[in-house]
Amino acid sequence: MSDIKQVQIIIRTTEEEKTEITKKAKEKGVSVNEFIKKSILYNDNTSDNKENQNDMNSDIIEILREQLNAKDMQINNLQQIIYNRDTKLLEAPKYWWQFWK
Repeated sequence: MSDIKQVQIIIRTTEEEKTEITKKAKEKGVSVNEFIKKSILYNDNTSDNKENQNDMNSDIIEILREQLNAKDMQINNLQQIIYNRDTKLLEAPKYWWQFWK
């Protein structure tokens, strides 16, 4: 037969907790034992994946913030250039034949 040795783990819970666990196991269509094993063994991987995803999202957010700051600086520079150009146009003397240009 198989050389895999099965061991038993006893968990103490309240009646409400037991009812909730049983309800969730029935919703998933598995036994309470299988539900608990899957929840414990596979939730750790899920939380690691979530942490990795959060780290990646944080990196992307930081890059996008840097790009946004660069764009804000570019917009400010362009506004300053436009303001300077308009100021010079207003200060330049115009003759009567140049008013329509």
